Amino acid sequence: MTAAAESVNEDFALFSDLLESSQNPVLILDFSLAILHVNSAAERLFRPYGIPAHPLSLVEFCGPDYVYLCDLVADALHQGTPLRGKDVTVAGEAFTLTLVPGKVSWVLGLRPVTRELSLEYQAKRFRQHRNILLEAMDGIEGSVVIVDVNGSIRYMNRFTRKYVGDLMQGVGMNEWPTAAGFYREDGITLLEGPYRIFPRALKGQTVIDEAIVIRNEITGHAIKVQASATPVHDEKGRIVSAIGWFHYMGPHHTRLTAVNVTDLNAGDD
Repeated sequence: MTAAAESVNEDFALFSDLLESSQNPVLILDFSLAILHVNSAAERLFRPYGIPAHPLSLVEFCGPDYVYLCDLVADALHQGTPLRGKDVTVAGEAFTLTLVPGKVSWVLGLRPVTRELSLEYQAKRFRQHRNILLEAMDGIEGSVVIVDVNGSIRYMNRFTRKYVGDLMQGVGMNEWPTAAGFYREDGITLLEGPYRIFPRALKGQTVIDEAIVIRNEITGHAIKVQASATPVHDEKGRIVSAIGWFHYMGPHHTRLTAVNVTDLNAGDD
């Protein structure tokens, strides 16, 4: 093989790699609408059972079900007019068609939009549900707190922010029990080490109604709280966060819950 032939083969291999790098259907046409090249995505869309070895025209490649698409491309090509953002339907799915000229061929690309619209709709619905959920949690007369895998607070409801947020400002995670006054059930022993609520949840343990005591300048005196927390897993079963909820065990319900949530957010022991 000559050096020139090797160079041609390398160029064709690079071209094929580039064509296959697109996950969307791409077809390369000459000025007579003959198919020069197609990528695998185009083959799967129009010729799921494979294509013949001999060259095909666009109409032969796409088949009789897509005469409209072929006529659209033929008219644009014959007029020398590129197409951009033209909506078409193939196999029951919506695509945006783009047809642009090159030096020796035309490039036809199809970008699926049905999936994108579906994802956008799902994202919109998710945002709506999230906002409803956050609004509901903000209206709870109790504390709800979410921390990430590092123990950093990712969410506090309004009740928690009102009573605990300032106490935690600029305070290191290890200092939260001292700063906010979180104690074990005896009201004397700081809530440290293996008794911390969120660190346990982040290690995979579910905590249910564990009694702790809040005593700081906001509460004014010792308040007993029931603390619960659970780990949150991703689709692979990995712990990615923890959620905690806390409620007062006595008459001073409002003040208790808020302070309690903050304590549980304290970091790892």
